Amino acid sequence: MKPHQIAIYFRRNGLYVQPSLPSSKGMQALDCVESVSDGWAGLPAALSRAEAFALAEAGKRPQARRFAGDTTLPDAAGCGSFGEFADGTTACILIRVPDYVLVMRSVGDAEKGVIYGTPRQDELPPDTPLDELARIARNAIEGRDGW
Repeated sequence: MKPHQIAIYFRRNGLYVQPSLPSSKGMQALDCVESVSDGWAGLPAALSRAEAFALAEAGKRPQARRFAGDTTLPDAAGCGSFGEFADGTTACILIRVPDYVLVMRSVGDAEKGVIYGTPRQDELPPDTPLDELARIARNAIEGRDGW
């Protein structure tokens, strides 16, 4: 499997899923935001769609990939800026590489208008199913199981 990242953002009871690919600038978000309309129950399907998009884009030449603009994610959430989006947002980041899946939690800082990572990182087997990753992401976002 090609390396990619899937970020799950929880903001004011809304879930947003955005894939990213590695680039010369680090992980770069793709022009795809899945707004999950059916809450936590819809997260596995949204992860699947985001991952399919990332893998399809990974198969393209870097110049042909559809990367997100600065307002792609805030626009999807109905926010005027990333700073507004960061206010009250908690996220779970899934980095998938051939050898493992790295799970991280991030929280928004309204004052600074950013989302930053927290210290805990879990490494899971590379073949961890998306249903299981969705369950772990929910726990991380809700601060359960030591997150």
